[in-house]
Amino acid sequence: MDRSKKKQSANLPRPSRTPILSRMGLFSKKFTIVVACKANITRSAYLHGYMEQYLKEHYPYSRKKVRILSAGVQARRGSSASSVVKHVARIHRFSLHRHQSDPFTKKLVKQADVILVMEQYQKDAVLQRFPQAQDKTYRMMEYLWNGESKHIRDIPDPTGQATVDYEEFIEAAHSEVERIFRELTREGII
Repeated sequence: MDRSKKKQSANLPRPSRTPILSRMGLFSKKFTIVVACKANITRSAYLHGYMEQYLKEHYPYSRKKVRILSAGVQARRGSSASSVVKHVARIHRFSLHRHQSDPFTKKLVKQADVILVMEQYQKDAVLQRFPQAQDKTYRMMEYLWNGESKHIRDIPDPTGQATVDYEEFIEAAHSEVERIFRELTREGII
């Protein structure tokens, strides 16, 4: 090969290995679930930790496929989970000692495949600020729901209550997490 041809071939773009590695699953995007409540220190903090624990126990292979994040529609960055919800988490065999609240950002909304809020006003707040999230924002019970819509309800807010008063929230949260992950398995996502 003469020098002019060598120079030309040196300037040509090299084929990227990324498509091959992506097809091999090495760079595949994780399915990202964002759980959200008002301040990201009670319900969404608990659900974030519980969902990660549930996946670890029941779908251990899913760690490469699913990512859980949390935020609050009125959250300040860096607040820790409430002391009562930390205690409730410990009772259910996981820890929230590292949890730090996060507000919604454009980046978070873009990363999310689905945003699960606890109440209708939170869904409205997300969509008012981020209308591009219309097709991926749901009240938790709405998401992948197969029953009658009249049975969809908000996830109860135990903020400010004692540990014993968290029972209704825990029951709703746990049953919804189980239902959602069962449906995501049927959809082939996990």
